[in-house]
Amino acid sequence: MVNSNNISGLIQRTLNHVDPRLVDHGKRVAYLVSRMLETSGEYSEKEKQDIFFLALLHDVGAYKTEEINEMAKFETVDIWEHSIYGYLFLYHLSPLREWADVILYHHISADHLDGVAERIAKISQVVNLADRVDMFWLHHPHREALNQYLNRSRGSRFRSEIVDLFMETQQNYHVIEDLNAETDLKKVMPDVVLSAEECEDYLKMMIFAIDFRNQHTVTHTITTTSTARLMGMNEKQIRHIYYGALLHDLGKIGIPVEILEFPGKLSPQAMKIMRTHVNITEEILAGTITPDITKIAIRHHEKLDGSGYPRGMRGDEMSMEEQVVAVADIVSALLGTRSYKEAYSKEKTLSILEEQASNGKINSQIVSIIRENFDDILAEVKDKCTPILRTYYGLQKEYEVLLEKHRGITG
Repeated sequence: MVNSNNISGLIQRTLNHVDPRLVDHGKRVAYLVSRMLETSGEYSEKEKQDIFFLALLHDVGAYKTEEINEMAKFETVDIWEHSIYGYLFLYHLSPLREWADVILYHHISADHLDGVAERIAKISQVVNLADRVDMFWLHHPHREALNQYLNRSRGSRFRSEIVDLFMETQQNYHVIEDLNAETDLKKVMPDVVLSAEECEDYLKMMIFAIDFRNQHTVTHTITTTSTARLMGMNEKQIRHIYYGALLHDLGKIGIPVEILEFPGKLSPQAMKIMRTHVNITEEILAGTITPDITKIAIRHHEKLDGSGYPRGMRGDEMSMEEQVVAVADIVSALLGTRSYKEAYSKEKTLSILEEQASNGKINSQIVSIIRENFDDILAEVKDKCTPILRTYYGLQKEYEVLLEKHRGITG
């Protein structure tokens, strides 16, 4: 499905729908960091790949704190909120756990890194310098001014050897000049082949990025996946359903939280915006995920009678896999809690499904299977969702502890 050649594009397209400024900044920082690691010669290809993705995502915490406008400035007042949230996301919800501490400290001056493990402190400094170089060049694109800034910062904000490493990198690769051009990530990303498990971990990380903004979306995805996997299809169909269900709401990352969590019925205009999540999902997946899985993901709001969206398809145009995920999506929506609704009961859920089946909107055979296996579905959903919910409930508490610990330490 995905590999080392296209996973960065999938990440970039997903996060672009929140705010492209941070993604473009992350892309340039990843480029600078990658070239600096290449110059140092100290890191394996796997380490360089992991640190590359880490640098690409170094400001992911700003998606949670909505500090994006502040982050677009050269000098920021509060360095901790997005750093802590970014650390928590990468530690708990990504394949980059062993490097997550780098993001916690990526705005901390060299003279405040006492007690931090050396491998973390050094990469924190590399990311810190690359971050500041990119922001400086964005606001003051003058080579001599940049050199003066870096030399003034020696021994305080940046270690001297990190400044020297950047200067050597500039000599080797002319990285400053490349910041003015569109950087092709494939040219600078280390050539390491991801395993199937690692690819799935990065896909899940993107799904978790939705829940990082809106707590209920991942549990919704897990519910849909768990329901779909009980439908008794062959191994290939189940695998396609699994990935289609996993990715079906990826486009919600581009929907404002105030719409996702609006406490009541959405206005026609807000509903129009909400429905664009399907088109966003299609845009993100295009060219990366195979067409049959993409179709499963983007047709989960279609109905057999043509009353669904976005294309108003009819039953004979939808595969059984697509129909399964469409029904499972309704189940998960009815059983899930939101800020504006409680979970529906078993009886109410089955009543709604049977009404839609009798009206020709959804597949009656699938509804029968759900009715027969309803208790087993709920048991599997509870089993799969409990660890994720525990993680999300713990994130805010851990955030508050870390913020109190580091408050007062400036960059």
